[in-house]
Amino acid sequence: MSENITFAVSGSETYYHKDWLKSKGFKWVASSKKWEKLNILEIEADQLSEYCREFGLYYERSDKGMPKFDYESYLWDGNIPDKSIWYEEKSLPNSTNKED
Repeated sequence: MSENITFAVSGSETYYHKDWLKSKGFKWVASSKKWEKLNILEIEADQLSEYCREFGLYYERSDKGMPKFDYESYLWDGNIPDKSIWYEEKSLPNSTNKED
């Protein structure tokens, strides 16, 4: 388990949760306008994530970052999708309404 996880909570909704954030050891960082907690365990980060999801708070975890996807090099490596697979011919069902 990693012990260097940084957990940050931001957004205007954090105003209503500031007492909870303070009780959990978060510090307000005015320059980034976020509540941050440094060097936490993955288990604690998972628990904080559950709380944030439950109350709709925006949060960031340093261990869950998405790597930047280089689409141009992906295409140059010969990974261009086959266009015939993108669209399949579908037969539509007949209408049940009878015309008079």
